[in-house]
Amino acid sequence: MHWAAALRRVGAFSIDWLLIAAWGGTLFSVVLYLSDGEPPEGANPWIGQLVGFVSMTLPVLLYFTLCECSSFQATLGKRCLGLSVTSVDFGRLNFQHSLLRNALKFLPWELGHLGAQQMFFAGEAEPATWIWLPLLASMIIPVLWFLHLLRMGDTPYDGWAGARVVKQSKP
Repeated sequence: MHWAAALRRVGAFSIDWLLIAAWGGTLFSVVLYLSDGEPPEGANPWIGQLVGFVSMTLPVLLYFTLCECSSFQATLGKRCLGLSVTSVDFGRLNFQHSLLRNALKFLPWELGHLGAQQMFFAGEAEPATWIWLPLLASMIIPVLWFLHLLRMGDTPYDGWAGARVVKQSKP
């Protein structure tokens, strides 16, 4: 079991999650301010999905991607807990691999958003049956990735993207 590595990574992500929550809170506040407290309803769930992706998911994805392929090789959370993201040969991860790693990492989050949008727009009506698949995946995939992290010390998306999360070396 790789408890120490898993706890360090969860702790780093928790710090980054505070930044994500601050971004979401800022967006929410700006929308409320600009709409005098009554945000407009979206036309349909797909437009809502697109707006959510562009305003929330894409900035978060870019934050993680750009930080991890930068010379810092880490988000703020990883830096605080002494972690960095490298290529499998311990070099700097390039933009494409960092983007792939983070797109895979946040895929369950986006699947959850998809389900939430569809459920919200269904209102009192029964939601489409297909929506349960992405909702279920959004809950099961992170659990499987965490179990893999505990067992193997890394996540499947690290391997798929040719990346490693390692302790930072002291200069």
